[in-house]
This record gives sequence, structure tokens and C-alpha cells, in this order.
Amino acid sequence: MKKAYLIFFLIQILILPVEAQWYTQQSGTTAALYDMEFINRNTGWICGTGGTIIKTTNGGTNWIQQITNVPSKPLFGIHPVNENVVYAVGWFSTILKTTNGGDNWVAIENGGPPVYGNYFSVFFYNELTGWIGENNTMGQGDVKKTTDGGKTFNSYYTFGWPEDMYFKDSLNGIGVDGAATIHKTTNGGSSWTSFAIAASGDFYRVSFINNFTGFTVASYSHKVYRTTNFGSNWTEISIVLDVQEALRSIKISSDSIGWIGGNYSRLYKTTNQGINWQRENISTGYILNISSYNDSVLWTCGTGGKIFHTTNGGEPLVGIENTSSEIPGTFKLNQNYPNPFNSETIIEFSIKIKSNYKLEIINSLGRIIKILLNNELKPGSYKFNFNATEIASGLYFYRLSSENIVETKKFVLIK
Repeated sequence: MKKAYLIFFLIQILILPVEAQWYTQQSGTTAALYDMEFINRNTGWICGTGGTIIKTTNGGTNWIQQITNVPSKPLFGIHPVNENVVYAVGWFSTILKTTNGGDNWVAIENGGPPVYGNYFSVFFYNELTGWIGENNTMGQGDVKKTTDGGKTFNSYYTFGWPEDMYFKDSLNGIGVDGAATIHKTTNGGSSWTSFAIAASGDFYRVSFINNFTGFTVASYSHKVYRTTNFGSNWTEISIVLDVQEALRSIKISSDSIGWIGGNYSRLYKTTNQGINWQRENISTGYILNISSYNDSVLWTCGTGGKIFHTTNGGEPLVGIENTSSEIPGTFKLNQNYPNPFNSETIIEFSIKIKSNYKLEIINSLGRIIKILLNNELKPGSYKFNFNATEIASGLYFYRLSSENIVETKKFVLIK
């Protein structure tokens, strides 16, 4: 028995580190970051308040602030055509363009309040042809179009102003806006059909996974809508539950996988085409946009200059419940129950000091295979419902740790 315990503690010392599910990247700014686009796994741009544009060429390991010379302008939309040509737009009739990846930005338009309209979204099909969603000087919505790289623009009425746009080719485009409204064009933006698909709820983002299938989410009703014919018809497919705050972003990366983000660190993930949503283990700030390279590699950006990144699709925050706010006398990790168990078990623990706590699952080889919890917790008693359907039968250990305290227990999974 003593030998077994000695082997276990040696294994703990030699445990291989696991990559964090979600971790912060240093943006170098505290500005609110509104829009983010990547052209490949490594290169991307983010724009935000104070004329902020930052760029990475190594997947976000480093973000470099670029000089825009519009320090008073909030920038709400950015769209890279390729590694050299990028457009950004913002309030007070601001349109910026670079032809060298951001080393130099030129103001195509640079107005000032209160005379000029505000630009919310931008999408370019190629270096010359693009569209900008505008709340114009009359307080009306329209889309400005250019076919000469921003030298000239024509404006076309759209009922409301698109908060986000997507074009599948030079003729067919979709926009969404703050009145639960869809805008659709089939002639390159020369005319738009606008129609509401919900009684209420703002649409801030639209996400297409191919030339037919796209998704949007209503900010306040939390309803998720899907189209399979490029926006001609939309069907309500689900509601994001357990959320009171506004939802502001959506990104669907494949037929099954996608994310929705909102206020107060709310990020949700689906693995079944948007039918069910589970909250992700992420903290701090509003999530205003999401960008994904594939089902595993993605970034979020939002208020306070916060950028979060994962390379394994993220980790759900599930099963944690504060059962008592009474301050316990000791730090204690209870034995799970039932044990052994078939697929679900309950882990209870008590903490007396406010700190960041990790709850991890370790296999018999000493490898961390799951991080169930990595959050700051207040003193009290907690209960965690652990679903083990994704791991095989066997002997496992669960470990609760803070900066100064570690406690480990074992359980047996039998399927």
C-alpha cells in the first residue's frame, strides 16, 4: 500500500502539463474591441474604440498596434481581402484602407460629429468591390457600395442599417440589423429586400458555413435562427438557456460546431448544429466577436481589450453549484458519489479562502485529461456534477487545487 501511494505521489510530481482550454492573449490595449477577422491560422486584425487596430502574424502570440491617425474614432468593422489589402470602418463616416497589411493606413473618409453618418459593418468581395453598412445623416439605413477600391461610393436604401454583412459572391449578400431584420440582395447591392424574422431582438452578427447555410442569434430573446437557402427563409431552431444578458456574436465553424458570445463573459458552444448550447469556461468582459480557423482554433475579443484563445475548441463550464455561502472552517474535498459510477457522479468540496481553484481529472498514468473548473471562487460549499460519457472505464483521480492547497481523491468509472 505504501508503495502504491509513493508511486502515485511521484506521478503527481511528474504530471505532464495540459494546455489551458481558454487563455488570454495580450492585446496591448484596454480599448473595446468590436470586430476581428483572420485570413489564415496566423494572420488577423482587430479594430475597436479610439481608432484602435491591432494585428498578429503568429496566431495572437503577439498583437501589434497599428497607426491609424483617427484616435477619436470608434471602429466597428474590419475586413481583410488578403494579407495586404484591409478595410476598416467606424462612426462619424470613417473609412480606412491599407494596401501593405497595415504598415500604413489611409483615411478614404474621415468625417466628424454630428453631421455625418455612422458605419457599422464592412465586407469586400475582392480588392475593388465592397459594401459598408451605414446609419446615414437622415437616421436611415443604407449600404454604400464601391467597385473601385473606395475611390467612389453609391448608397442604396435598406430600411435599417446592417450591423453585419456577408456576400457569397459579387451579387448575393445578406445583412442583419438591430430590429430583428434580415436584408437580402441578389444584384450586388443595387436593391435590397428587408424583412423581420422575429417580433423583437437585435441581430448583431450573421455566420455562414457555406453558400446556403447560415445562422444568427437574437440578442435579447436569445433565439437562434438558421437558413438553408442563403437567407430567403429563416427557422428558429433553439433558445440559448440560462442567460439573462444580451448575446452579441455568433460564429459557426462547421456543420456541427459553433459558438455564441455576449455580455458578462457569456460564451456558449454547440456540438449538434445549434440545437443545444452549453456555457464555456471563460471569464471577464463582454464578448463582442468570435473568429475561428477551424473547430478547434478560435479567438474572441471584447471590452477592456480582452482577447481569449483556444486551440482545442474550449471547455464547457458545467455542473458547478454553490450550495452554501457559509464560510467553512477548513478546505475539504469530499469523496464523490456514487463511486464506482456509470456515467455521472457528484463531487463536493468546501473552501474557506477566496482564490482561483482548479478541479482536474487525472488518469492512471498521471496525465491531466480534463479541467472541469478553473475559476475564482468565493468561500463556501460547492457541488459539481461530472458527466464522464466521453472517457473510458477505469481508475481516475480528481484533484482540487489553489495557489497554496492541493487535495486529491480517486474514483472508479465502470461502463
